[in-house]
Amino acid sequence: MLCETCRRAPADPTRPSDGAQLAGLVAQALAAYGGALPVRVSRTRCLWACKRSCTAHVRARGKPGYVLCELEPTAASAQGLIEYARLYAESPDGAVPFKTWPDAVRGHFLCRIPPVLEPRDTSEEHP
Repeated sequence: MLCETCRRAPADPTRPSDGAQLAGLVAQALAAYGGALPVRVSRTRCLWACKRSCTAHVRARGKPGYVLCELEPTAASAQGLIEYARLYAESPDGAVPFKTWPDAVRGHFLCRIPPVLEPRDTSEEHP
């Protein structure tokens, strides 16, 4: 998920936001793979990391999520995000060894968000 409203200071309000530019570059780079990667890109209006723009959230069901920030709206950042997301998606638990991280994402991790746990069925515990 990419924040499409991120703007790094000083920002030109007449141009698309840095976040929108990065989201577009990620979508273009992902399209070049022709659907061969287990990665889906979505946009959100805000990830509340405005002072650390551009921001992305990598997540999958049953795995911890990771928020990356202070990314550049460049093709290199877009490719690095896609590569990291691919490694993350292919890992059984969301852990990607540091030595395999693309250079474009190193030093850009803000936080790790624990996975959402599926609610237990308690219908038989409490009649």
